[in-house]
Amino acid sequence: MRPWHRREGHGRADQGRGGRHGVGRRGLLVLPKSAKAYFDCVNDNGGINGRPIQFEFGDDALDPTKTAQLAAGYAADTDVVALVGDATFVGCDVANVEYAKAGLYSITGVGVPQACFESSNIAPVNAGPRTSALHVVQYFERQGQADTFFAIGLNTRGNGDWVADGIAKYAKEAGIDLVGNVLSDPAESNFLPLVSQVKQAAPASLVIADPAPITASILAAAEQQDAKGDIPWACTASCYDAQFGTQIGDYWEGFVANSELALVTADGKDSNAWRAGMDQYAAPDAPRDTFSQAGWLAAKIFVDALLPLDADTLDRTTVSDALLGVKGYTSDLLCSPWYFGVADEHHANHATRMAKIENGQYVELEGCQDVADPDMAGILEREQSEGLLVAG
Repeated sequence: MRPWHRREGHGRADQGRGGRHGVGRRGLLVLPKSAKAYFDCVNDNGGINGRPIQFEFGDDALDPTKTAQLAAGYAADTDVVALVGDATFVGCDVANVEYAKAGLYSITGVGVPQACFESSNIAPVNAGPRTSALHVVQYFERQGQADTFFAIGLNTRGNGDWVADGIAKYAKEAGIDLVGNVLSDPAESNFLPLVSQVKQAAPASLVIADPAPITASILAAAEQQDAKGDIPWACTASCYDAQFGTQIGDYWEGFVANSELALVTADGKDSNAWRAGMDQYAAPDAPRDTFSQAGWLAAKIFVDALLPLDADTLDRTTVSDALLGVKGYTSDLLCSPWYFGVADEHHANHATRMAKIENGQYVELEGCQDVADPDMAGILEREQSEGLLVAG
């Protein structure tokens, strides 16, 4: 059985072989490593009822055209029974078209653009940047630190604009004065003008919804202008990396980040298994962050769904039925149960945590909280009406 393949982070499970996964960005590159670590562990313990998982991966290089080509190839290969542990910045829309035609489904580790959460055949394990950013806003609101708020993101279609839209809608409903909602060009390297905007706006708090390397550059520019002041600065889960505190330095003691899954230091059955599995089956320099957890968890959900099946009957149809039937899946890595189910959109993870940097390391700042999104009403109603939060 092939477990998975990916686009810019897509995974696949194949009959008789395994799956592929590759990622094209720092941070997300860990997903294939963590999913592979899990599958290697499963194979060392007999595979799926005696059938080993072969793991492969591909990379779309952030090119939607290549994404479509890869997705079409996976869909046409009848040995591919599922996609697992993938991550993507682009292409969920074009890939979903191919998967839907072929009856192929993906338990995606990390989805980033809007289309990943509004696809029939793709179900991300992570919460996504919009939910992550909204938790930051709502955390500061609960602390009485969001009377005025500033948001920073990337000017990317279906990603940065989607996040900014969610922040703007929530701020309007909550009566928060959004004094800045700035989207920068992804190729921008001079962040001094942006920092000047922040200083002029003087918000009560702010969030940066950018990848960690870009965030680090923004923070370096802010430190250069000594712009931290009394403003609590925060980032989405993209910055939740065990090494981020040491990378940005002592100036940013107290920096806040969202964590879509359990803290990397959490004590729990799956959290401990993830760390032990990475230590045994992944390279020492493979990141231990929320993206690594997501790849591992996606692989675990996949294997747990298939274990009750007769190994001789595993094919695309039986595997797809098993994945679609996943509901009420619990893990100490998650804040609330995860599910797949039949729908045109999938956004099961919408409860996350908050952390802050103390002595260079993240510690928990706020435990699991449901995140309010003005556009999530339909998903919340479906969870209740279909009993998706209760194990079958």
